[in-house]
Amino acid sequence: KNILNLIIRVMNVQIVRSISVLLIGVLFIVLGDSALNMLIIAVGALLMIPGCYSLVSYLRRLEQRPMFPLAALGSFLLGLWLVISPSFFVGIFMYVIGGILVALGVYQLATLASSSRALPVAWPLYVFPVLVLVLGMFVLFNPFEAAALPFILIGIGCVISAINDIVAVWRTAKQRKGTVHPIEITDAEVVE
Repeated sequence: KNILNLIIRVMNVQIVRSISVLLIGVLFIVLGDSALNMLIIAVGALLMIPGCYSLVSYLRRLEQRPMFPLAALGSFLLGLWLVISPSFFVGIFMYVIGGILVALGVYQLATLASSSRALPVAWPLYVFPVLVLVLGMFVLFNPFEAAALPFILIGIGCVISAINDIVAVWRTAKQRKGTVHPIEITDAEVVE
């Protein structure tokens, strides 16, 4: 009974994770690269503010502070770089996302292969992880293509991955429910 409850909790976590990945995928498809550019610019502005404050504070109290606030200057310059050229950081982000998609595809293939030892797994369930793996490799090898295309592909990959996880959880639960055998009572005594 405890093992069954654990399996149910794990499946619920997988479904919540899959729904989250599905929503992220839809956002990537709908918003494209504009959302990421705005996010990078916002992070840059947030880095510039404390850097600028520290530099101005240093200049106002120049006589009291002998050491130059190098960290503040670095924060300000990094923030300025993020604001001025977010596309450079989008490229770095694309490598990270591509790597995540490759790892996700490999993980899903390994999970299906592991599950196939205990329960029969239909071959169409292997198609989606292979697609996610190929998509991740495409993003890794072509991160600087037209910016919207990789984001749309990443969104499609997230949607495919989420649907695959939901279908796998559903099929596994259905198969486990079908494999439970009733206990036969062969020697029983009726008590009145």
